Amino acid sequence: MPFNFMRVIIKKITEYQGVIMDTLLTLGLNLVSLSLTIISTVVFIQNSYSQKMSRYFTACQILIINWIVCHIFDIFTTNLSVKIILSNIGYLSVCSIGAMFLTFALHYVKADITNSKIFKVIIFLPSAALFFLKITDPIFHLFFKSYQSNEVIGGNGFYITVAYNYLLLIISVCLMVGKNIKSFKENFPQILLISLSAIIPITFNLISLLDVFSISYDFTPVSFSITSLLIFLAVYKYEFITIPPLTVKYLMSSINEGIIVTNQKHKITYINDAVKKAFNLDDSILHKDCITAFMRIAEITNSDISKFSDLLNKNSGSLDVSVSENKYFEISKMPVCNEKRIVSEIFVFYDVSTYYMLNKKLSEKNQELTKANTQLAKMNVIEKRLAVEKEQSRIAQELHDSIGHSLVSIMTLLKLSQIDKSSSDENIAKALQASELLLSDVRNCVSGIKTNSQSSVTQGIKNFIQNYNSGNNNIKFTAIGSEKECHRFAADIILSVVREAITNSVRHGKANKIEVIIKFSENCIRLYIIDNGIGCDKIIADYGLNGMKEKIESIAGNIDFSSFTGGGFSVKAYIPLEVNQLD
Repeated sequence: MPFNFMRVIIKKITEYQGVIMDTLLTLGLNLVSLSLTIISTVVFIQNSYSQKMSRYFTACQILIINWIVCHIFDIFTTNLSVKIILSNIGYLSVCSIGAMFLTFALHYVKADITNSKIFKVIIFLPSAALFFLKITDPIFHLFFKSYQSNEVIGGNGFYITVAYNYLLLIISVCLMVGKNIKSFKENFPQILLISLSAIIPITFNLISLLDVFSISYDFTPVSFSITSLLIFLAVYKYEFITIPPLTVKYLMSSINEGIIVTNQKHKITYINDAVKKAFNLDDSILHKDCITAFMRIAEITNSDISKFSDLLNKNSGSLDVSVSENKYFEISKMPVCNEKRIVSEIFVFYDVSTYYMLNKKLSEKNQELTKANTQLAKMNVIEKRLAVEKEQSRIAQELHDSIGHSLVSIMTLLKLSQIDKSSSDENIAKALQASELLLSDVRNCVSGIKTNSQSSVTQGIKNFIQNYNSGNNNIKFTAIGSEKECHRFAADIILSVVREAITNSVRHGKANKIEVIIKFSENCIRLYIIDNGIGCDKIIADYGLNGMKEKIESIAGNIDFSSFTGGGFSVKAYIPLEVNQLD
C-alpha cells in the first residue's frame, strides 16, 4: 500500500510539473517586468524637467503596471467571473496604451497639435470604443470568440485592438526616430533604442498570435514593459532628462539668481521665478526659442539684441544689462555636456546691483578724494609758507637772544676799557672773544645747528657767566642738587632763558647784581634768576619775554615773571622730567 501511494503522488507531480514550471516562469517574468517598470517610473519622475512629458510617460508606465498586476493575479485564480473582472481591468490598459504612447511621442517632438483639447479627445475615442467592446463581450461576443478559464480565443475586437495599438506604437516610434534622424551618427544609440522599443513587442505578439512556439502564457505585457524601458533609456540618457526637476525646481526657486535652462536646440525648458520677476516674463516662453526671451529682456533693458545673439552662439560667456538706474544684471552662460556633446545650456542672471552701486559710490569718493587732494596741495603750500615764516621767527628769536646779550657784553667791556686804562687790554681781549662767540652764534642761528645740544646744564651756564662777567663779578651762580643725564634734554633752552634774562637785567634793569639758581630733583628742574635792577610796576611782554615763555612751554614747563619799582626783576621757571622722558 505505501508503495502504491507513492507511485500515485509521483505520477501526479509529473503530470503537473509542466504547469508548475510554466506558472513560476510567467510569475517571475511578470514580477521582474513590474519591478523594472516601477523603478524606471520613479527615476523618470525624479529627473524629468518636462512636466507634461513626465505626466504622459508616467501614465504609460501606470497602464503597463496595471496590465502586469492583473496578469499576475490572473495566474492564481481559476474562477471565471474573477478572471473576467481582472481581464476588463487589464484591458483598460491594453486599449489605452497605444494612444498614450502616441501622446507621449507628440510631446517628445513638441508637436503643436498637443495643445488642442479636441485632439486629446479624438485620440482616445477609438480606445474608449474598443474598451466598450471588451466589457460588453459577455453580451455581444464581439471581442473574443471564446473566453474560458483555460482557453481564450480572440475575436474581431481583439485583433482590431492589437492592430490599432501597434499602429499607434509604430507611428510613435517613427515620430521619435524622425526627430533624431537628421543627426543620425550622433543620435544612433537613441534611434536604435527607440526602434527596438517597437520591434520587440510586435515580434513577441506575432509569435504569440501565430503560435510559432508552444507557449501557454502571454508575453505581451512583459514585452510592453521592455518597450517602455527602452524608451526611458533613450530619453533619459540622450535627450531631456539632463537636470533633475524636482530637486532643481526647489533649488532654483530658493536662490536669488535668475535661471533659464535650454536644450541643445536653444528651446527654453525651465525658467525660475527670479527671472520672471526681474524681466516680467511668464511660462508662455517655455518650449520657445531662447532668443524670444532675450528679445523681451533686450526691450526692457534697452540693450542691443546682437549682444544676446553673440552670447547664444558662444559655448560660454557673459554680458551686463541694466534694468534701471539702480538695478544691474550679469548674464552668464554655462554649457551642460555629456561625454560627447552639449545637451543643455544654463543662463544664470546674477544681480550685480550692489557691485555697480559700490563702484558708483567709489567713483564719487574718488572725486571727493581728488578735491581733497587739491585742497591738501593748497594746504601744503600754506604750510610751507608758515614753515618759512616760523623759521624766520626762529632766526629772529635766536638773533635776539644771542646777538643782544653779546652786543651788550661787548659794549660794556669797551666802555670799561676807556674808563680803566690799566685793564683795557684785558677788557679788549674779552670783547674780542665775545665778538668771536657772537659770530659763531650768528652762523649757528642761520644754519639751525645746536652746538650745546644734550650738554651739561650747569657747565653751559658757568661758561656763559664767565664770558659775560665784565670783571665786576656781579653775576652769581648756584647749582642745588646733582645734575644727571635725564636733566640735559633742557640744556639749550635753560641756557637761552638765562642768557635772555641776564641781558634784560643789565640792559633794561640797570642791575649790577644778578643771582642765578638752578635746582635739580628726580622729577623736575627749577630755575630762579633774580636781579637788583630798577624793576617796574607793570610787566610788558616784549620779544624777549615771549621767547622765553615759548621755549619753556615747548618742553611742558611754565615760567613766571615778577617785579615792582625799585625791587628788581625775577624769573621763575619749572620744567617737568616725566613728560619729557616719554619722548
